[in-house]
Amino acid sequence: MLTNRKPVLLSFCLLTILGISIGSGVTNAAQSVKTPATATESSTKANNSTIQAPPGAAAPAKKSSTKASNPTTQAPTGAVMPAKAALNKVKVFFPKNPKSMEDYTYVEPVVRTTGKTSLAGFAIEQLIAGPTTQEKTSGLFNPIKLEGKSNCGSDFSLDLSKAGVAKLKFCKKVIGGGTLDDARTKMAIDATLKQFSNISSVIVLDTKGNCLNDQSGENVCLKKPQNTVKLTEQSKLAINGIGPVDLGMTVAEASTAAGVQLVSLGSKPSAVCSEYKPASGLNGVRFMVTKGKIARIDIDSKAIATVSGAKIGDTESRTKSLYSGQLQVSRLPNSTKGKYLTFVPKTERDKNLRLMFETDGQTVRRIRVGKLPEVGFIEGCLDVRPD
Repeated sequence: MLTNRKPVLLSFCLLTILGISIGSGVTNAAQSVKTPATATESSTKANNSTIQAPPGAAAPAKKSSTKASNPTTQAPTGAVMPAKAALNKVKVFFPKNPKSMEDYTYVEPVVRTTGKTSLAGFAIEQLIAGPTTQEKTSGLFNPIKLEGKSNCGSDFSLDLSKAGVAKLKFCKKVIGGGTLDDARTKMAIDATLKQFSNISSVIVLDTKGNCLNDQSGENVCLKKPQNTVKLTEQSKLAINGIGPVDLGMTVAEASTAAGVQLVSLGSKPSAVCSEYKPASGLNGVRFMVTKGKIARIDIDSKAIATVSGAKIGDTESRTKSLYSGQLQVSRLPNSTKGKYLTFVPKTERDKNLRLMFETDGQTVRRIRVGKLPEVGFIEGCLDVRPD
């Protein structure tokens, strides 16, 4: 029995030893094989994990988290960072008490700063806004008062498409305060816009597109001037006017024709009769305005001559010779020596006009031209009676 068991026991031991050896080899083989790493997307929430690329492969770029703290944008190499918008200074012209009440052409500038590119439009915006509280204490006041709803979505529109011309159209009603207030408004607008080198003339329109404060109803500001000659000392006095200004013109028409605003000599022009003069450039010329139109022109300047060449300072004899016996001689009221030398035209068109030389008995002291009866009034507007 013992003999028969030895082979069996020996076989069992051999098998056991063989199994252990095989199992150990399998285990070592399994441990020696590595599973290749698999790349995955990074989390949308930033963390400290990294992605390991397979050997020899370029490492993929990390995706930034959608939740970032203190993000910084870095400009590309060689790129130029945009510069801040440059600030520009513009002037805004306001009338000022008491000077502008005595001379409506007087306006005074203040400075405003802006980063806007439309400087002319900005200047008008500031003019409408008016002076600051501090500026008001110095006497400056707002010449433009608007009311009502806009018909264009803003206070105004400004057209600069025509070379040299600024066309300002108000989209709200402009509240007028009378002839002088209207004139102060125009002067402030003109001065504010004409500071820019590309603007030489200004047209101001109301909400309906008509010339602002044009009482004639003829929209004179929109008409092309018929004569480019301006009123100067070289302008000649004729039976029907002086230079480009004719008898019968309104103040607005005469101002446009003369190239200079006519201003009232009084603080409150009368609708019955008022006297005007050029705001600048020419002294010794006065315009009598009755019923809204020029009825007479008075000359006190020695520089201005008539079409025939007569002027203040000429002798009576020289003046008579220039008009070849066409002057009627009459005594000057309230004078023992003074005379009137009056030229009476013969044409049907001018039969109601007169050219009059006032003398001291020897030389011409004053000249006037106008229509009857205004040209004959010794005291000017004081002699005019309301209808």
